[in-house]
Amino acid sequence: MTDKQTISWIFLATALATNTKPTDMNGISMVADGINHVVPTHKELQTSFAWLTKQGLIIKQGKSYELTNKGKLKYEAASKHTDKL
Repeated sequence: MTDKQTISWIFLATALATNTKPTDMNGISMVADGINHVVPTHKELQTSFAWLTKQGLIIKQGKSYELTNKGKLKYEAASKHTDKL
C-alpha cells in the first residue's frame, strides 16, 4: 500500500470505529483488520494518526481517538455517493 492508501484506510477505520464514541488504538486496529483483512502495524497507525491529526481530521483525547468536525464532514462527503467501503 502507498502512504496515501494506508492513511485513507486508517481514516476510514477511525470513522467507523468511533461512530458512537471515541475509541482506542486497539479498537481502530480491529476495524482496520475487518476492512482490509490485515492488522495495521504500530508504525502504520502512528504515521496515519500523526498525519490525520496534523490535518485536523482526528483528535486524541487520553488514549482514545475520534473524528473532529472537519473529519466528520470529510468522511460524510466521501461517503455520500457510494454504498461501498
